[in-house]
Amino acid sequence: MDCYVVEPVNAVKPTVLARLLESFAQIFVKHAEPSPHLDLDEMPDRLKRDLGFLDGREPHYDDRQQL
Repeated sequence: MDCYVVEPVNAVKPTVLARLLESFAQIFVKHAEPSPHLDLDEMPDRLKRDLGFLDGREPHYDDRQQL
């Protein structure tokens, strides 16, 4: 037989100063995060392959010179 106990949680309301500090912290964190853009040129081929950008074959290089 299971016995469940429900205990009340007394949450403390944040003060005005705490809310202001939290707001400023969130603003600075948003500016410090790296850009969410995906740079495929900087990404290694193995990672491109894992993400599905490559089909698993080595890239085809054309030996003919284009003029």
